Amino acid sequence: MAKGAILKGEIIEKILKTFDGAFLYNGGKEIRICGEEDGLPIQIKVSLTCAKENVTPDSENAIPGSTGNLNEINFEDKPVEKKEIEHIEPTEEEKANVSELLRSLGL
Repeated sequence: MAKGAILKGEIIEKILKTFDGAFLYNGGKEIRICGEEDGLPIQIKVSLTCAKENVTPDSENAIPGSTGNLNEINFEDKPVEKKEIEHIEPTEEEKANVSELLRSLGL
């Protein structure tokens, strides 16, 4: 039996019981959790793997500022800054190069 298989099975069972309509997919490699966002149906895909090595919340691999308690981590979306897209026109030389290429290809 693979390392972590028993615990993984227990976690999968809890997730499936916790979220109505959740199901296993892709040969049991994924858990799909169904929901709705902005009036549209969505699915969250979850896959579980056993860690190669155990770490502690205060180790260098931990999430910065985290004590290991997921309730303390802010998962809210942050506003995305929209940048103006600058429209760039091709130069006359670039247009001539493309025309010459098309002519040479017989197009």
